[in-house]
Amino acid sequence: MNERDLLTAFLAATNSQQVETALSAYVAANPSASFEPVGRRPNNRGAIEVASDAGRSMIERVTNMLDAILELEHEKHGGVPICRSPREAASAWLGVPEKDGLSALTNRQRQDLAARAVVRLEPGEGSQSRLLTVIDKGIGIEPDHLEATILSLNESNKIQKHYLAGTYGQGGSSTFAFCKYAVIVSRRYASDRVGFTLVKYEDLPAEDYKTGRYVFLVRYDAPLEVPAAAGDIAHGTIVRHFGYDLSGYTSPLGPKSIYGVLGRVMFDPVSAIRFENQVHKYNRTIKGARNALNGAVDEGDESRGPSLDHHVPMFNVDLGDYGTIGIEYWVLSRPESRKGKPSANFVDPSKPIVLTHNGQNQGEITGRTIKDSKDGADLPFLQTQGRIICHINCDRLSANAKRLLFSSTREQSREGYMLERIRAELIGALKADDELVRLNEEAREQSLKEKDEDAQKNMRRQVAKLLRIAGAALEPVGGSKDAKDGDREVKPRPPRVKPLPIEPKDPPTFIRIMWDDEQEMPFYAGQRRYVRVETDANSDYHDPDDPSASRLNIAVGDDLRVFGTSPLKGGRMRVGVECLESVVVGSTGSIRVELYRKGLPALSDEREYGIVEPPEPKEQERRSTLPDFEVIAVPGPEDDNWEHICDNPDDTQVARHASNFVENGGKLYIYYSEAFPRFAAEVRRFEQQNEALAKSFRTRYEMWLAVHSLLMYQETQTENATDLPEEAAEEMGRQERVRLAIIAAMVAAQEVKSGIADADDDDAAVA
Repeated sequence: MNERDLLTAFLAATNSQQVETALSAYVAANPSASFEPVGRRPNNRGAIEVASDAGRSMIERVTNMLDAILELEHEKHGGVPICRSPREAASAWLGVPEKDGLSALTNRQRQDLAARAVVRLEPGEGSQSRLLTVIDKGIGIEPDHLEATILSLNESNKIQKHYLAGTYGQGGSSTFAFCKYAVIVSRRYASDRVGFTLVKYEDLPAEDYKTGRYVFLVRYDAPLEVPAAAGDIAHGTIVRHFGYDLSGYTSPLGPKSIYGVLGRVMFDPVSAIRFENQVHKYNRTIKGARNALNGAVDEGDESRGPSLDHHVPMFNVDLGDYGTIGIEYWVLSRPESRKGKPSANFVDPSKPIVLTHNGQNQGEITGRTIKDSKDGADLPFLQTQGRIICHINCDRLSANAKRLLFSSTREQSREGYMLERIRAELIGALKADDELVRLNEEAREQSLKEKDEDAQKNMRRQVAKLLRIAGAALEPVGGSKDAKDGDREVKPRPPRVKPLPIEPKDPPTFIRIMWDDEQEMPFYAGQRRYVRVETDANSDYHDPDDPSASRLNIAVGDDLRVFGTSPLKGGRMRVGVECLESVVVGSTGSIRVELYRKGLPALSDEREYGIVEPPEPKEQERRSTLPDFEVIAVPGPEDDNWEHICDNPDDTQVARHASNFVENGGKLYIYYSEAFPRFAAEVRRFEQQNEALAKSFRTRYEMWLAVHSLLMYQETQTENATDLPEEAAEEMGRQERVRLAIIAAMVAAQEVKSGIADADDDDAAVA
């Protein structure tokens, strides 16, 4: 068997056995054939086995495909214009708008781009041993350059090429760890030679070596090559992965599919990708979750884009020496069926905040940042319903900031100052959006289940009594310690009214800074806040990315600086204002907005500000207020409210999760799982005896859970809260809630069996 026969066999093979047969025949016929370690490193496992996820590893091949296409365009255009990022290069040479990306192209334009970068999934030997092929029509590689490029490890081929995404020279090689064989075929643009080889894992004698290594096929110590012939790839690269382990991606669509991971990880790719699924018999154009959220619809998608209740287009936030980030977010409409989470079609619902670099998802932040009232944006119900998605574009961060934020594997961002700084900026932006607050309150009304009002009041009385017995230093609900149940009704805060639309006019007639207080706007050193502005000007009056193209000017006093603005949408926008660190308490100034109209006087509005002392940390008071609360039963992991009990909706182990609580709008919502084994067993036992006994048990179980949750909540408000890492503290809290749920079930069952009636002691009553 010669090289041409071997290449033909490799390209025709559909499973690992056929590759092994062809390889054995070739090696037997060619004594000069042998295997050399990838990267010429005898110990290369550490560099290759850097990835932990087969789907994300495959994405590295996709990134390399797009780089190869841009490299070809760079050569064709002679490097003109000079592009400092892949996004700029795609705009200049592929015609993809830099700002709006693939969503601004037509269906046909995306299809034409996708034909140049193909991911093909074939059956192989099953889900643990698929045939996964990536094909690009890019620059290609000469046979004698294969070792220095696609077979290299940690080389510097791309480190000076700003128009390419690759940097570390190892990402694509991580796919070798997930497959039995990888066949690599490449032909350089305008070349008459085709180079190829095969990569596999080679065991070494255990008596001499601790581990094996990854090797590639050579003849005369070089990768194989053949003269180009009819039917060969015109230019570009083919990588065929035989025996690729995709046992974690067995679904045809959705989060657990190759289609899903392509759209989620390639969140905003610089060019489109074609996905050919020969296992489930369909083809799709991959344009990334961001472009789908922005309304791009392709063949096979739903007839229209996702239904949105709210969308804030990307606006830039200046981080000083660390560069700039872009922030945008979407709120999806709640589906009528209320089954599943709409965000699951675009992101991991438990990690709906996506950080991207060059369009690739390189980090995700958990929904706690959106949900938490103390350390987050306090939007728990939007997060629980899986309706909010946030995107942080990190392309314009400084090199040092990127080093602090991203790892070389691109699988996850690094914990530390940079991530916390970005998280804080996002929280500030979300908290400043009144529409998000209104939508969260609306979602709360939708998700809460109706309960008997008298039963709820009785629950509060009993909980307050038990808390006093336990010695908790708590004020009664409603403020006054002398208040009794029935003195007044505790009413939930009415939902905020949706702001009236502002009809645009040209020329516009007004602009105003939204500050209700007649007094000056307070700022303290280092504070960042968002100032709301309203106008009836069209959205094209303001470009947040290019102030020189805007007809809106923002002027602030010497104590302040503007760090970013949101787009003008529906007559509303926000201006990010930061107070400098070196300011004098008591100094004053103004914030002024001006709107220029062609041939007419400018419109303006102005508000005074004053520099005040930073707020003192709150000292723990001897007595803290008992918040109003509500106990809500959750049938199990299939219920929307399960995420209030367990942050990870994929964790359906009912024995691990008993209860949890969420504070929102001054009220504590206590959720408990009806599927928790000890509770469920006791309910069934009492139901077999008497429905009234089962109801009494449930009431008492809820009461004890409420007592424990209120005490835990009080602990979270103290300065003596645990200093454990977040994940460790959460795990400790989960374990404590499970233990207390078991105790609550034991005590409630004993009370029911002992014949203790539901107490109704008005002396302990609280409203």
